[in-house]
Amino acid sequence: MKSIPPFFLALMAIFAPLADSAEINLTDGSVVYGTILSMMDGDDLVVDTAHMDAVTIEWSSVVSVNDTQVVQVELFDGRRVLGTISLEKDVLLVDDGQTLVANRNDLFSLAEVNESFEERISAYTDLGSNFVRGNSRVTQVSLGAGVSYKSTKFETGLRSSTIINEQTEAEDTRRFTLNADYTYNLPRGWGALGYYQFESDEQQGLDGRSLLGAGFGKRLINLRGHRLEAIGGLALNVEEFDQSPRNESTEAFIGARYRLRWFLDADLSYTVYPNLEESDRVRAEFNGSVGFDLLADLDFKLTFYDRYDSRPPQGNKTNDNGLTMGLSWEF
Repeated sequence: MKSIPPFFLALMAIFAPLADSAEINLTDGSVVYGTILSMMDGDDLVVDTAHMDAVTIEWSSVVSVNDTQVVQVELFDGRRVLGTISLEKDVLLVDDGQTLVANRNDLFSLAEVNESFEERISAYTDLGSNFVRGNSRVTQVSLGAGVSYKSTKFETGLRSSTIINEQTEAEDTRRFTLNADYTYNLPRGWGALGYYQFESDEQQGLDGRSLLGAGFGKRLINLRGHRLEAIGGLALNVEEFDQSPRNESTEAFIGARYRLRWFLDADLSYTVYPNLEESDRVRAEFNGSVGFDLLADLDFKLTFYDRYDSRPPQGNKTNDNGLTMGLSWEF
């Protein structure tokens, strides 16, 4: 996608509009005709035009909107409706059989209802490496990939990452994680969620830990560029360490997720897992990533994690953490 230069906006105004296309009037006096594809975080409006590829328009540059197709509308207070929209003098009207009246700044997102399957999919891949040369040689390589799908009613995603530590003076170690999640959108910013997580870490002697959980989430803060969500529920923990028997237990989980979209993109999450069968054991997970735009869809990315276990296997520390640097490509 690309932003529209003012010169091209003026050129587009002289073309006849397509049938069933929205009319979007801008602050510079030009008019854009096209089909609304999406808008996220109340910021950029993405429009499919007849004479150009999909283009991005700043929402603050839009004066009025008329004759849209049916879209999914979400307000910052969490309300979601399907209907046509119109904007005039900063007043947003949504026709969903009745009429929903809101301020233009209350609009959080728009989504095309008749999007194709391919248009709803997004993916990324990461590659990073660190090299240390001294008394010993250490090479760390990190690989990551993920795919997500977002519809008008639910979101789902799958992510994996691998960290390989190659050392000349010690045995090579690997750490692998796999996460799958599903969220069904409920009214007023609520969501019903389910997830599966698997991780193994040779350095910690963790042959495998599987978590299968379900619960609910609630958006506490939902502003332009900022989102804070609280989550909670129950999870089944199945884990096995070296020279230890397989262990199954039930855990509660409570946590928070924070997302920042500014000159950098940050995603942070912190979750606490009190064990319901072993009262003296509590686990906690912190995950984070910070990305900086380099060019187009290529970012410089920092990822970090910390794992806490109040009662780790003998020989393990209570905390296990790491930091990787690399490049990330979204497509």
